Amino acid sequence: MGEAYKTILLVEDEPDTRFLILASFEFANLPLSFQVVENGQEAVNYLSGKESYADRECYPLPVMIMTNIRLPYMSGFDLLEWVKQHSKLRHLPVLVMSISDDPDDLVQAASLGACSYFVKTSSYNDLIDIVAKQVL
Repeated sequence: MGEAYKTILLVEDEPDTRFLILASFEFANLPLSFQVVENGQEAVNYLSGKESYADRECYPLPVMIMTNIRLPYMSGFDLLEWVKQHSKLRHLPVLVMSISDDPDDLVQAASLGACSYFVKTSSYNDLIDIVAKQVL
């Protein structure tokens, strides 16, 4: 029997970025599966098991959250803060992603408890390495 797949929740509103991330991980052939939502509020619904996400067989709790900082409805920082306030979720590593390497964003991500900060203009191989070290 093969290794069990671990679920990662990807919170990304940009279709091209979603495609690049998912394709990079598929190419890396790691035992990871992705659930994808497009904004922070949808991520909260997923993590809370609300609405269409109530079925944990179809929508398992993730072992990691990867979120863009700038999202509609609820920012990645707000999502990170929400996750860290919930005892059943606060242990989850949250990787924050941005197109910016703004030092203020880095400081804010660290102060809110992000496990890592990824600048999207970097190599996606670096992203794969970060995730693999956290969850595999």
